[in-house]
Amino acid sequence: MSPAPRSRRAVLGGGVSLVAMAALPGGALAASLNTARDRTMFRSILYALAGPVEVAPQLLESVTALFEAKFGASAVDVLAAHAAQAGVAPLLEPQEDASREAQLQWLTEALFTGTADPEDDDARMINYPHALGWKSLSFGKAPGLCAGPGFGYWNDEWSAA
Repeated sequence: MSPAPRSRRAVLGGGVSLVAMAALPGGALAASLNTARDRTMFRSILYALAGPVEVAPQLLESVTALFEAKFGASAVDVLAAHAAQAGVAPLLEPQEDASREAQLQWLTEALFTGTADPEDDDARMINYPHALGWKSLSFGKAPGLCAGPGFGYWNDEWSAA
């Protein structure tokens, strides 16, 4: 009997069993799937905290990386696991766990202010142009996002309302 084919075409055609693929060394496939699930759940948490507005992908990536740097990569996994079990909506309510509440508050402030660390008054405003705080204002846009060198509405000639 010949060994099972190992080409991509054979995998897509069903020549290699999914059981064989799942038996990657050291549970690599399971670990990869868990990481992907946690990242997707964490992104769902960010979208929930942002509310019903469009969020720039750069902001999501940056806030995720900053959160990992501040709280550790395991904090993403713990928060994602909690959301997977309890759902995302309960995270919008005050949390009994003070540490989880502090993390959610940090994430919300980072999304809306654009700061690198909401707990540090001297932190750089690295996400300023994409900060969600600008979406709550009807009278202005972040510098650099307006059309042209002027500063949005302030560049227009004044007229009575």
